[in-house]
Amino acid sequence: MKWIEMDLFLPKQEATDLVALVLYECGSNGSILQEGLQQDEARITAYFSEGQENIRQTVQEKLAELSRNGSLTGPWRIELTQADDQSWMYEWQKYFHPKKITERFWVEPAWERTVSSPDELVLTIDPGLAFGSGIHDTTSLCIACLEKFVKPGDTVIDIGTGTGILAIAAALLGARQVTAVDLDEVAVAQAQKNITLNGVEEQVTASCSDLLDAVTPGRAQVIVANIVTDAILALLPQVSPFMVSGGMLIVSGIIDERIGEIRQAANQWAFDIVEEHYSGGWYAVVMRWQS
Repeated sequence: MKWIEMDLFLPKQEATDLVALVLYECGSNGSILQEGLQQDEARITAYFSEGQENIRQTVQEKLAELSRNGSLTGPWRIELTQADDQSWMYEWQKYFHPKKITERFWVEPAWERTVSSPDELVLTIDPGLAFGSGIHDTTSLCIACLEKFVKPGDTVIDIGTGTGILAIAAALLGARQVTAVDLDEVAVAQAQKNITLNGVEEQVTASCSDLLDAVTPGRAQVIVANIVTDAILALLPQVSPFMVSGGMLIVSGIIDERIGEIRQAANQWAFDIVEEHYSGGWYAVVMRWQS
């Protein structure tokens, strides 16, 4: 499979985190911050599906908007190349190493093991083409929230599962049944591999679904969705038939500029915001549904 590899060059002192967020909002499947070609230059490498033919123009318009509002002050330039699956996976192996991401959880790549203490949990992940290692702030924030709110025997739904990392984390925390869904068939296939890799096949199932469209309504104690803001806004009106009264909805993938929309929508659809967490330009929000 072919991908569009975008290299965005900009001065090191610029808001590289903010630019990475913009690339994600534009549809990037992941990005890597590296040294640029010059000493004072940073390079952000992002990957987009081959079908996003107008991605250069889309990103240019977003960066021009950042320049107009003063968030981006220096010069920048974009270079596009074609990348295949092998080059993508090679990049992961260069940058993905074991890391402790929450109080209890380590995440490790399938090709590099870590040593943990008896009271710690290890998520073993082969990213494949789904681009989700657990090192990204949104994933780590969600896992920290799952760590707090998932109880043994719970039913959990993971929306936009990617590599399956959040569903696996819920299972390792003792969830009895975890339903993991993603719109991308490639992601679902990779999630299933990781479910097997972590030995949680009896608890976790993975399938294709656009949000909750293919999920049978039920009574989950916890629903987690690490997706983009627009998808969260679409999810809020339809999620209540899938939750117990007082159930927790954990959402992330929300950038600074849009947290107000999430707060407003939560109030509109009878959710009480319990917690907000912020890291690296991203929010995770925990809401309680009151029937």
